[in-house]
Amino acid sequence: MKVKLTLITISIIFIAINIMSAQSLTKFSGLTYFDYFYNFTNNVSDKDKSHGFQFRRVFFTVDFDISNKLSARFRIEPDEKSLSTQNRFFLSLKDLYAQYKIENVNLFIGLMPTPQIEVEEKYWGYRSVEKIQSDLRGMVATRDVGIALRGKSLDNNFSYWILFGNNSSHGAETDKYKRLYLQLLNQFNQSFAASLDLNFANGPQNKNYFYSRLGFYFSENELSGGITFVGGLKQKSSSLNTDIKESGISLFGNYSLQPYLRTLVRFDYYDPDIQKTKNGELTFIGGLDYKLEKNFSIIPNLIFNYYENRELKDDLTGRITFYYQF
Repeated sequence: MKVKLTLITISIIFIAINIMSAQSLTKFSGLTYFDYFYNFTNNVSDKDKSHGFQFRRVFFTVDFDISNKLSARFRIEPDEKSLSTQNRFFLSLKDLYAQYKIENVNLFIGLMPTPQIEVEEKYWGYRSVEKIQSDLRGMVATRDVGIALRGKSLDNNFSYWILFGNNSSHGAETDKYKRLYLQLLNQFNQSFAASLDLNFANGPQNKNYFYSRLGFYFSENELSGGITFVGGLKQKSSSLNTDIKESGISLFGNYSLQPYLRTLVRFDYYDPDIQKTKNGELTFIGGLDYKLEKNFSIIPNLIFNYYENRELKDDLTGRITFYYQF
């Protein structure tokens, strides 16, 4: 029954796309992250020495330019978190929003990206290898359903992004609690930028969540990178109904060795509860990006995760990542 409903939904969506395509300028695009991985060591026993092939991300996107002020985006992806009983992927709705331009302000309505992802991913440059730390550690969701405003100053040096959402990620609304996101970004010059991100989510019995991030970024000639500091406060979230404070730092960069070859490196430190000792994790990511074509890269990479708790086994994974888009 679930498969039939999925097929019916997809059919309705594509009929709507055909109708909109006839009335607007339409662009189709997609991207894929495909790996061969080998877990040399892993803290999870079932993953230790395991290896294989995997799709970490597949996007199919349709963008509609309906008028000079109104546009829309539709994006789907296979969702490995919703595997069927036959271990098959189901399609998941990633983006579905409308955008309306009002001079230096853009209004967004629907299922859309959250403010905390775009800027850091841009300067990190290798979402194809790993998520940014805030996303990787589950401190923020990449999507939410709501309404947003994005604007910038007349000189384009300062911009802001405000989103009021359900705090339900890709899911439907199920409660009265919401989340407010804010990002302030200042572009000092062509090379340097800084951002401040804040968001707040209320919850039942005052189990609220606060998130903050301060980021400094640079991009000049063949070098790009940055450093970010993140913090989170989960109120009344421990087994003793006390607050949990998490924190992290991420230092990253990539450098062009040749027109077809870039090197990338990143160091993360994350502590899920700063009030506990020997609780942190140190992550190292390194790799080389061989660009065979403009939109096709092969990226050998290595990810090492060190646990301060020495009762846990460290993680070491090697991957060959294939990145391509159209």
